[in-house]
Amino acid sequence: MKYLIKRAALADLEDIVRYTKRVWGREQERVYLKGLFDCFEKIAAHETFNVDFSHIKAGCFKCKINHHLVFFRWLEDGRPEIIRILHEEMDIPVQQVKPKSSQGY
Repeated sequence: MKYLIKRAALADLEDIVRYTKRVWGREQERVYLKGLFDCFEKIAAHETFNVDFSHIKAGCFKCKINHHLVFFRWLEDGRPEIIRILHEEMDIPVQQVKPKSSQGY
């Protein structure tokens, strides 16, 4: 796999899908979800403009896609690990970027 998605990011995806389907319909849900997964592929291929977010969380980067921010870090094997996917208008404290993990990241 070209990238890894953390459990918190999967929960974010589920929320995005539910909201988009409810407000905009099934077709827009499909289009938006495809756009997010295309973004993950582009991050993995180093084809996105990424902002260093280390001032909030060491080793963290963010990438904007439509109205969402994809937070990720690079794994030792070179793959991106998608940490969270948050709406651009959210106030993003460290707790939201930091995934729940026993490894401290």
